[in-house]
Amino acid sequence: MSYLILKLKKKLKFRLNLDLLTPNKIIDKKIAAIKSLKISYGNEKKEISNFFSISGILKKGIIFKGDLNRCDYIGDQMKNGKIIVNGNVGDYLGNKMNGGKIVVNGSSANYTASSFKNGEILITKNTGDFLGSSIQGEKLGMSGGVVIIKGNAGHRAGFKMRSGVIYVKGNAKDFIGCQMIAGTIIIGGKIGLNIGLLMKRGTIILKKQKLFAPYLNYSGKNNYIFLKIIQNYLEKLSNEFKNIFPNTYIKKYLGDINCKGMGEILILK
Repeated sequence: MSYLILKLKKKLKFRLNLDLLTPNKIIDKKIAAIKSLKISYGNEKKEISNFFSISGILKKGIIFKGDLNRCDYIGDQMKNGKIIVNGNVGDYLGNKMNGGKIVVNGSSANYTASSFKNGEILITKNTGDFLGSSIQGEKLGMSGGVVIIKGNAGHRAGFKMRSGVIYVKGNAKDFIGCQMIAGTIIIGGKIGLNIGLLMKRGTIILKKQKLFAPYLNYSGKNNYIFLKIIQNYLEKLSNEFKNIFPNTYIKKYLGDINCKGMGEILILK
């Protein structure tokens, strides 16, 4: 067996901080040592063995089983390897992650991929607010890597985003790309209000829909061949991007003009 398997024993009453359980942080530890690691549960410190049964060998990565919706900081500062979660997860998934891959067969809560630097995150269902954003008190959000959400996203996806790719196949709520500095956000479904507000640079790509934002300048219709170059690049990163732009005819908006921004919002026909 190539994975270390952690199965949640019981339903959690308080928040559980799992920032110690990333492959690069425990690669040299034996199971007995992992079981005795102390983690934060509410305002207490308790051993991991109180919450998880542990089996397997850590070679490729870690598999979590159970509903971990109260478990935060999974994949915190992860550098390599793979984490698979068969269930929902809490806040700060992949916080400051700098390599490796996380797959969640379920949904994640708020601040997924916060201050994300590199690697890949795949969520098979939905995520909450502040996807790929900065964490509180920091100036920069996501600065690299790829995040794919097969369902919907909450408010402020890509808040203060610096680089990297966010792809939401479903809908996303208000303030997409707010204060965005660079990077690419792709939304396959409906959007909320105030997209690209205070955006400096970067690209937001939307499927066909109406857009009303007085702080954006309409730049006309174009056959944007460059989208095929972007598609070829994205397809090398993940099969989820296969034929993502079936045509290249777009409407283009620039802004936010109120902060002299030159970000672009492209709406596919």
